[in-house]
Amino acid sequence: MMDKLEGSMLTRCKLPLWLGLLLLLAVVGLLVPLIYFAVRANSKACVDGLQAQKECQEHNRHLQRQLDQASGEKEAEAATCNRSVVTLRESLKKEQAQVAKFQGELKILNQTLKDALADVERLRRQNENSSKNNASSCSSFLFVVIAVLVLNAPLT
Repeated sequence: MMDKLEGSMLTRCKLPLWLGLLLLLAVVGLLVPLIYFAVRANSKACVDGLQAQKECQEHNRHLQRQLDQASGEKEAEAATCNRSVVTLRESLKKEQAQVAKFQGELKILNQTLKDALADVERLRRQNENSSKNNASSCSSFLFVVIAVLVLNAPLT
């Protein structure tokens, strides 16, 4: 009975021949294309193409680093230029204010000069009406008055 039980267990564990052949055929069917693609993948053309792709990627990374560095430098230069523009604008405003101040002072000096010339003309007419002897002393006096007015005018 034991023999019979062992025999039946062995027959149950055995695979049918057709199933074994089918599995073998499936393994061979999958193994052949795998070997074929492995050989093709390791061919010289494929290896060369892979190497070229790696070199291209490395070159691209190098160019990207250079571009990033140049971009950073240009941004720094742009910031410096912007600061310079701001500084120059501030200086221009100060210069314009100073020019306006000088123009005001110049206007005052011109008016003072016109007034002094009017006084000189008035004094000259008075001199002509007065005696001829006093003419030379009056001219000297006028010269002194003009010199004092011009020298005392604010030049700041």
